[in-house]
Formats: sequence, C-alpha cells, structure tokens
Amino acid sequence: MKIPKIKVFIEKENQTKVVQASTPEKLLDILKINSETVLIVKNNELITLNEKLKNNDKIKIISIISKG
Repeated sequence: MKIPKIKVFIEKENQTKVVQASTPEKLLDILKINSETVLIVKNNELITLNEKLKNNDKIKIISIISKG
C-alpha cells in the first residue's frame, strides 16, 4: 500500500508542507505536534486521529488556545 502525500497547512506556523502519512495521528507524529493541542480539519470537516487520508486531501492543523 502506497502512503499518500498530504498537503498540510499549519496555522500556527502559517506554513504549508507536503507530508506522507496514512492517518492524522501519523501526520502529527511526523510533524512532532501534540495531538492534544490541535484540531485537524480535512477538506473543511473536523476529523479524528484514526481517519484514513488519501492523496490530494487538504489538511489544516489549527492550534487550540486555552486561557485559564
């Protein structure tokens, strides 16, 4: 099985990267981002960490800001 290339926009860094990952969980691991600090949006829909990713999916990683 070929691992898809995913275009990822990282809001916090205002940067787009292309990463090979089959799930959002693997994507965050590759980018060294803590899953508890972000929301993951695929093609304008909020997704879970174990959802399968495909070529040409547009992923946006949005930082969660917590003020206590």
